[in-house]
Amino acid sequence: MDRTSPLPPSSVQKQQGMSESLPLPFLPDELVVEILSRLPVKSLLQFRCVCKSWMSLIYDPYFMKKHLHLSSRSTHFTHHRIILSATTAEFHLKSCSLSSLFNNLSTVCDELNYPVKNKFRHDGIVGSCNGLLCFAIKGDCVLLWNPSIRVSKKSPPLGNNWRPGCFTAFGLGYDHVNEDYKVVAVFCDPSEYFIECKVKVYSMATNSWRKIQDFPHGFSPFQNSGKFVSGTLNWAANHSIGSSSLWVIVSLDLHKETYREVLPPDYEKEDCSTPGLGVLQGCLCMNYDYKKTHFVVWMMKDYGARESWVKLVSIPYVPNPENFSYSGPYYISENGEVLLMFEFDLILYNPRDNSFKYPKIESGKGWFDAEVYVETLVSPMKH
Repeated sequence: MDRTSPLPPSSVQKQQGMSESLPLPFLPDELVVEILSRLPVKSLLQFRCVCKSWMSLIYDPYFMKKHLHLSSRSTHFTHHRIILSATTAEFHLKSCSLSSLFNNLSTVCDELNYPVKNKFRHDGIVGSCNGLLCFAIKGDCVLLWNPSIRVSKKSPPLGNNWRPGCFTAFGLGYDHVNEDYKVVAVFCDPSEYFIECKVKVYSMATNSWRKIQDFPHGFSPFQNSGKFVSGTLNWAANHSIGSSSLWVIVSLDLHKETYREVLPPDYEKEDCSTPGLGVLQGCLCMNYDYKKTHFVVWMMKDYGARESWVKLVSIPYVPNPENFSYSGPYYISENGEVLLMFEFDLILYNPRDNSFKYPKIESGKGWFDAEVYVETLVSPMKH
């Protein structure tokens, strides 16, 4: 028989029958978990439809924790994104990949569908924790939202007796002992003689607020968000002593719900602006303008240990007649590049050659606020 001639029909049928009877390749459940837990959330949401066992797996608390652990620790921050609040009159939120901002000349951003319909009211970004974003709504309630899975929950109202001069400083964090996400609201009511700061804690598990011990007497947070580090929320605060005041860091342990003061580094107090707080690589950071020529960032390598503060970077200011300050920093890459905001645009500073890059974001320009978050399966709703 000619080797190039087609096989007789009987042979073709025999081969087809053999291929139809071959079993599908088998993957142990453990290997399936290992593969799926490394995939982006967008893929996992699609794979819920593959079969019932995959849907059960993707909703399983153990799998969610494993996926969170791997996503948040990915070396090339492939699962990290930054949410940006536009400076437009209408409240628009966009999101783009951190990896793309650092590595590409141009980045595509996605329009996010904010769950609260408030066209002309800009809600403030409180912070992010394990993929959950927290927004303060009129200072009286908060929204917990995971934009990756498009699930949100609005808290009940705080019910504070607000009057002119009052403000609320929020903070979002995770109580790892009780496995509960908590929002802390520090309600400050300045009076003629002192500032009284009442504190309430919202538990995601119970969907309710409850009072805890007041903010330490004589201390009041600046009107900014508490920063979550090592099971604690940390606020830059004023400590009034007679007619003078000191800049301090007040820390709240989210499990014990007790306060302590975290000591700052020995920095140039006379020549710098009032410091602010941030978080980089899971460490508490402090930043300030030095002599209006540099933006200085310190990092606390070992939380709570004053001797572990190190000066991370000193970023020069480009000539700026409008006298803007840097915002952030929002992220620092493995090679030391720092992501900041300046004059409503994101910039990248490289300390190795003292250079700046201006990442281009397609269909977006002019940012009012920003927050880095990781794509996870964590839901603000109880399953």
